Amino acid sequence: MNEYKVSDRLKVFVFFFTLLQIFTFSSLLLIPFFTLPEDSQALQLYNFCCRSLFLNIIIIVFILAGIITAVLLLINTFKRKVIFRNDFIISKNVFSTQKLRFSEIKGYMIKRSMLYIITNSKERISINLFSLDRTDNLIRNLEMRFTNLDF
Repeated sequence: MNEYKVSDRLKVFVFFFTLLQIFTFSSLLLIPFFTLPEDSQALQLYNFCCRSLFLNIIIIVFILAGIITAVLLLINTFKRKVIFRNDFIISKNVFSTQKLRFSEIKGYMIKRSMLYIITNSKERISINLFSLDRTDNLIRNLEMRFTNLDF
Protein backbone atom coordinates (compact mmCIF):
# COMPACT_ATOMS: atom_id res chain seq x y z
CA MET A 1 0.00 0.00 0.00
CA ASN A 2 1.33 3.41 -1.01
CA GLU A 3 -0.15 6.60 0.37
CA TYR A 4 0.44 9.96 -1.28
CA LYS A 5 -0.40 13.08 0.72
CA VAL A 6 -0.05 16.81 0.20
CA SER A 7 3.54 17.96 0.58
CA ASP A 8 4.55 19.58 3.85
CA ARG A 9 5.65 22.81 2.17
CA LEU A 10 2.25 23.25 0.57
CA LYS A 11 0.55 22.49 3.89
CA VAL A 12 2.56 25.23 5.62
CA PHE A 13 1.86 27.72 2.82
CA VAL A 14 -1.88 27.00 2.80
CA PHE A 15 -1.99 27.12 6.60
CA PHE A 16 -0.47 30.61 6.78
CA PHE A 17 -2.43 31.84 3.75
CA THR A 18 -5.76 30.72 5.21
CA LEU A 19 -4.91 32.15 8.63
CA LEU A 20 -4.19 35.49 6.97
CA GLN A 21 -7.45 35.27 5.02
CA ILE A 22 -9.48 34.37 8.13
CA PHE A 23 -7.96 37.20 10.17
CA THR A 24 -8.55 39.68 7.35
CA PHE A 25 -12.20 38.74 6.90
CA SER A 26 -12.77 38.57 10.65
CA SER A 27 -11.39 42.08 11.04
CA LEU A 28 -13.79 43.28 8.33
CA LEU A 29 -16.64 42.00 10.48
CA LEU A 30 -15.46 44.25 13.33
CA ILE A 31 -15.54 47.53 11.36
CA PRO A 32 -19.14 48.53 12.27
CA PHE A 33 -18.33 48.29 15.99
CA PHE A 34 -15.57 50.92 15.94
CA THR A 35 -16.37 54.57 16.40
CA LEU A 36 -14.68 56.78 13.83
CA PRO A 37 -14.33 60.56 13.67
CA GLU A 38 -17.04 62.28 11.62
CA ASP A 39 -14.58 63.62 9.03
CA SER A 40 -12.72 60.36 8.38
CA GLN A 41 -12.58 58.90 4.87
CA ALA A 42 -13.41 55.39 6.13
CA LEU A 43 -16.66 56.55 7.73
CA GLN A 44 -17.67 58.44 4.60
CA LEU A 45 -16.98 55.37 2.45
CA TYR A 46 -18.90 53.14 4.87
CA ASN A 47 -21.88 55.51 4.88
CA PHE A 48 -21.80 55.75 1.09
CA CYS A 49 -21.79 52.00 0.33
CA CYS A 50 -23.53 50.48 3.32
CA ARG A 51 -26.48 52.70 4.16
CA SER A 52 -29.16 50.10 3.71
CA LEU A 53 -29.67 47.02 5.85
CA PHE A 54 -29.80 44.89 2.70
CA LEU A 55 -26.25 45.85 1.70
CA ASN A 56 -25.02 45.22 5.24
CA ILE A 57 -26.48 41.72 5.18
CA ILE A 58 -24.98 40.98 1.74
CA ILE A 59 -21.54 42.16 2.87
CA ILE A 60 -21.74 40.01 6.01
CA VAL A 61 -22.78 36.98 3.94
CA PHE A 62 -19.84 37.47 1.55
CA ILE A 63 -17.39 37.86 4.43
CA LEU A 64 -18.69 34.72 6.13
CA ALA A 65 -18.49 32.86 2.80
CA GLY A 66 -14.83 33.90 2.53
CA ILE A 67 -14.12 32.61 6.04
CA ILE A 68 -15.89 29.30 5.35
CA THR A 69 -13.98 28.91 2.07
CA ALA A 70 -10.68 29.44 3.87
CA VAL A 71 -11.54 26.87 6.52
CA LEU A 72 -12.59 24.31 3.88
CA LEU A 73 -9.35 24.92 1.96
CA LEU A 74 -7.37 24.30 5.13
CA ILE A 75 -9.25 21.11 5.97
CA ASN A 76 -8.96 19.86 2.39
CA THR A 77 -5.21 20.38 2.40
CA PHE A 78 -4.74 18.19 5.44
CA LYS A 79 -7.28 15.51 4.40
CA ARG A 80 -6.31 15.16 0.71
CA LYS A 81 -4.59 11.89 -0.16
CA VAL A 82 -4.35 9.19 -2.80
CA ILE A 83 -4.00 5.57 -1.69
CA PHE A 84 -2.59 3.01 -4.13
CA ARG A 85 -3.34 -0.54 -2.96
CA ASN A 86 -2.88 -3.95 -4.56
CA ASP A 87 -6.26 -4.02 -6.27
CA PHE A 88 -7.69 -0.48 -6.17
CA ILE A 89 -6.95 3.25 -6.02
CA ILE A 90 -8.65 5.57 -3.53
CA SER A 91 -8.73 9.35 -3.85
CA LYS A 92 -9.86 11.05 -0.62
CA ASN A 93 -11.00 14.64 -0.42
CA VAL A 94 -13.09 16.69 2.00
CA PHE A 95 -16.17 16.37 -0.15
CA SER A 96 -15.75 12.95 -1.73
CA THR A 97 -13.98 9.62 -1.68
CA GLN A 98 -13.48 7.88 -5.01
CA LYS A 99 -12.52 4.23 -5.18
CA LEU A 100 -11.60 2.52 -8.44
CA ARG A 101 -10.77 -1.16 -8.86
CA PHE A 102 -7.93 -2.02 -11.22
CA SER A 103 -10.34 -4.05 -13.38
CA GLU A 104 -12.35 -0.86 -14.05
CA ILE A 105 -9.34 1.26 -15.06
CA LYS A 106 -8.67 1.73 -18.77
CA GLY A 107 -5.52 3.82 -18.43
CA TYR A 108 -4.15 7.19 -17.41
CA MET A 109 -3.32 10.54 -18.97
CA ILE A 110 -1.10 13.42 -17.86
CA LYS A 111 -2.04 16.89 -19.10
CA ARG A 112 -0.65 20.15 -17.69
CA SER A 113 0.40 18.69 -14.33
CA MET A 114 -2.93 16.91 -13.91
CA LEU A 115 -3.14 13.13 -13.75
CA TYR A 116 -6.38 11.61 -15.03
CA ILE A 117 -7.13 7.98 -14.26
CA ILE A 118 -9.72 6.94 -16.82
CA THR A 119 -12.13 4.03 -16.42
CA ASN A 120 -14.17 1.98 -18.85
CA SER A 121 -17.25 3.92 -17.76
CA LYS A 122 -17.47 7.73 -17.64
CA GLU A 123 -16.03 7.89 -14.13
CA ARG A 124 -12.47 9.13 -13.61
CA ILE A 125 -10.13 10.45 -10.94
CA SER A 126 -8.32 13.77 -11.36
CA ILE A 127 -5.15 14.33 -9.34
CA ASN A 128 -3.10 17.54 -9.24
CA LEU A 129 0.53 16.41 -9.42
CA PHE A 130 1.89 19.64 -7.93
CA SER A 131 0.00 19.23 -4.69
CA LEU A 132 1.06 15.68 -3.80
CA ASP A 133 4.36 14.43 -2.47
CA ARG A 134 6.27 11.64 -4.29
CA THR A 135 4.20 11.77 -7.45
CA ASP A 136 6.97 10.13 -9.44
CA ASN A 137 6.35 6.91 -7.49
CA LEU A 138 2.62 7.17 -8.21
CA ILE A 139 3.25 7.60 -11.93
CA ARG A 140 5.72 4.71 -11.91
CA ASN A 141 3.11 2.46 -10.26
CA LEU A 142 0.56 3.47 -12.87
CA GLU A 143 3.03 2.85 -15.72
CA MET A 144 3.64 -0.70 -14.53
CA ARG A 145 -0.06 -1.61 -14.41
CA PHE A 146 -1.88 0.51 -17.01
CA THR A 147 -1.42 2.00 -20.45
CA ASN A 148 -0.62 5.64 -21.04
CA LEU A 149 -3.50 7.13 -23.05
CA ASP A 150 -1.62 10.29 -23.99
CA PHE A 151 -0.54 8.84 -27.32
